[in-house]
Amino acid sequence: MTFPRILGGLAAMLLGAVLLIWIFVSLAALVYALTQGDGQAARIYALFVVVGVAIPALAWWVARRVVKARAVRQ
Repeated sequence: MTFPRILGGLAAMLLGAVLLIWIFVSLAALVYALTQGDGQAARIYALFVVVGVAIPALAWWVARRVVKARAVRQ
């Protein structure tokens, strides 16, 4: 295993951890805004949650496409 591969793996894990924290903090803020009855803040935090879930979903979809394309070429 080469150094750039190891560095890429570590960067991917760090990005995954950041996105996971983003989702949990946004969910906690959403729940807090809902319990306080602040509808405007709840909409913003709901958008943050959607963005936090959409980014990993998009990355997973792109990774699957790349793996399938490489498998066909080989």
